[in-house]
Amino acid sequence: MTSPDRDEANAPEGALPPPSSKPEASENPILGWAKAVVFGISDTAKDMLEEGRRGAREGMEDGWDRFDAKTKRRRK
Repeated sequence: MTSPDRDEANAPEGALPPPSSKPEASENPILGWAKAVVFGISDTAKDMLEEGRRGAREGMEDGWDRFDAKTKRRRK
């Protein structure tokens, strides 16, 4: 009978990751890096579009507020 590894014997229960069916090392590191870059660009683009939409809404509201202020005091 073999003794358990030193780290396993001292680790609290549940601290070790569960055994997986696929080892993480099987994924190509370049593929993982490329996925991270693509998803990062996607998230950044979504954030930029949302900020642009928010700015456009604020601009429209300001424009309508100025229009309303001008039209309420019309000359006769």
